[in-house]
Amino acid sequence: MSGKKAFLAALASLIALAVLALVLPFDAPGLGREVQDRVRSATGFPLEVSRSRIRLLHGLVLEEVGLVAGSYQVDVPRMVLEHRPLALLRGRRDLTGIELEGATIDFPRGSVSLEALRLTLSRLDYDPRALTPLHGLNSEGLLTVKRIAFESWELRDLAARIATEDGRFRLEGLKLATDRGLLSGEVALDFNSYPFRYRTSLLGPSFEVEGVGRGTLRFEAEGFGTKVRNMEGKGAFTLERGRFPDALWIREIDPALAGAEHAPVEIPFEVREERVYLQRFEIDATEEVVELEGSVGLDGSTDLRATVNRRRD
Repeated sequence: MSGKKAFLAALASLIALAVLALVLPFDAPGLGREVQDRVRSATGFPLEVSRSRIRLLHGLVLEEVGLVAGSYQVDVPRMVLEHRPLALLRGRRDLTGIELEGATIDFPRGSVSLEALRLTLSRLDYDPRALTPLHGLNSEGLLTVKRIAFESWELRDLAARIATEDGRFRLEGLKLATDRGLLSGEVALDFNSYPFRYRTSLLGPSFEVEGVGRGTLRFEAEGFGTKVRNMEGKGAFTLERGRFPDALWIREIDPALAGAEHAPVEIPFEVREERVYLQRFEIDATEEVVELEGSVGLDGSTDLRATVNRRRD
């Protein structure tokens, strides 16, 4: 083999090795321990990692990750901490994104599972002198989650712009899918009080309310903590033209209404004390006009008052 051919062959081999080094993962237990130490130092909570590997073009891959925070247990089969490659080679940890293959969060009253969570960061700063880790986190980015499953219901295809600053979190341009229809809006969380406070504004342009029908939902609410009883809100549901469902509350008013056609109607409501309060409204049916008001409990209880009048036209 001539000198030129030998040089080209060696150069090709070096390029192949460099590409493999950039693409293939290799064990990096030291970086895994560094992540564990940083999390414990910043939060006081222990982080367990069974294996850590590095991909220079992708980031740090952590496998079988577990975190216990008070009464919460978080388990993540696979987590990727994405970095800028050149910065990583220089020993810097410039985080550009976080990817979770899945996650399970267990707490005393239930659990939540996440599927395919991805956070792409455009800005990330952390102040270790802040009151808490949440207060020290200042960031902006794009959040997507394929699926969030609770015990009896789920959300899908969530996407939102996320920003955090001084213990406040904002989700703007929020879009997500439910079994009842698509929702969009925004959510704000404030961790400067205990329990945390929240505020949300949601729009469902084609949303189905069980036992009522399909229409446009507008809802604004605020509250604190995780208890539904601490939430208050108001909104309106614009019911589309259609037919009354064969629901218990319809049959209790008048069995003849089940299946009868009705005109579009706007139903204003308020939410407080774990009940949905319906302000008085009228529904024009084929042969009757129904006046309705009252409340429906989030536990399924009803306290409705209805008047049925025959149409005169």
